Amino acid sequence: MTIEEQLKAHIEGAYAVDAEWGKSDCTPWAGEWLELRTGRKIEWPVQWSTQDEAMSIIGRAGSLVSLWDDYLFGFGLSQTGFPALGDIGVVDTGRIGQVGGIFLAGGYFVWRIKRGVMMIQPREIAGAWSIPR
Repeated sequence: MTIEEQLKAHIEGAYAVDAEWGKSDCTPWAGEWLELRTGRKIEWPVQWSTQDEAMSIIGRAGSLVSLWDDYLFGFGLSQTGFPALGDIGVVDTGRIGQVGGIFLAGGYFVWRIKRGVMMIQPREIAGAWSIPR
């Protein structure tokens, strides 16, 4: 299966059930993608079950990028200034703050929302990590 086919299936899966904090919100959803691409299990170092808990954890870390960076570096991923199709990252949406997701072709970015995904062409990439091809 090509990366495009895998990514399409991953995105389509987000429309099957509502997102759940700590299980399938934007961070674990991007983590599932990382698992699909690397074949390695990812366990985020902290757990949350509500939006308030997630915001508290992000606040203690300093930002969503800081939370991701510490763990993803240990996982073996490095940040990139030029994210490619299938790389994961954090963008600043302006209106709702930072969100984690997956980069698409053409400079687009997709993240998990309540049911499905939201796609934008981000103005500001806060952090991006290259996934091995």
